[in-house]
Parts: sequence; structure tokens; C-alpha cells
Amino acid sequence: MLCGIIHGMDKFLLLFSAIALICMLAMMFFVSPSEIGPLGILTFFAMLYFVFVGLAVFGCRLFFTLRAKLDKTKRGNIQKKSYYYGVTIALAPVILLVCGSFGGVTLLEIGLVLALEIVMCFLVSRNIL
Repeated sequence: MLCGIIHGMDKFLLLFSAIALICMLAMMFFVSPSEIGPLGILTFFAMLYFVFVGLAVFGCRLFFTLRAKLDKTKRGNIQKKSYYYGVTIALAPVILLVCGSFGGVTLLEIGLVLALEIVMCFLVSRNIL
């Protein structure tokens, strides 16, 4: 079952996430933040987002596939749903990492990011966002 989900995953997204992860790891090992500058830090966060998009889309696809197997009435376009929810969910870790770079993450910030994710997932479920 897991093998079918991986093969069904868009090859471009999987390749792009893997390349982003490799480039991000290379940046972490070979360059310091003071050497790379603001554009490099922005590039790092963009690559981090693409890595999380790949992970989130895979997780959503796994969830929707399992849900469709358990409940036959909930079948739908699993690939499209997993992309919409994956892109939305992948934003949370990046936001928390950016908040952490400004001096730490408090429970208030975690709660606000969680509330933002709930609202965004609700809008995706209603096809508004």
C-alpha cells in the first residue's frame, strides 16, 4: 500500500523536495549565515518550505488513502486534496522556525499558528482558499 502511494506521488514534487533538502543541507554545512546574507537566508527558508511541502503532501496522501479504504463514501480526488492540504500544512513549521529566529517560540505563538492552520484548512475544505 505504501509503495503505491509513493509511486502515485508526483515525481516532480518528490524530485524537487529531495533537491531542496540536499541544497539546504549543503548550505548548513558549508556556509555560515553571516557569509550567505539575506538572500541566502531567504533561499534557505524557501527550500525548507519545499521540503515540508513534500512531506506534508505525502502525509496527506497517506491519510486520504487510508480514509478512502476505510470509508468507501469518502472517495474523491485524493491527489488534488493532498496538494491543497499539504501546501497549507507545510506553512506551519516554517512560520514557527521564523518566529524562533526572532527570539524564541512561546505558547501564544504556537497557538496563533495553530489557529491560522485551522482557519486555512477550513477554507481549503470549503474551496475558498
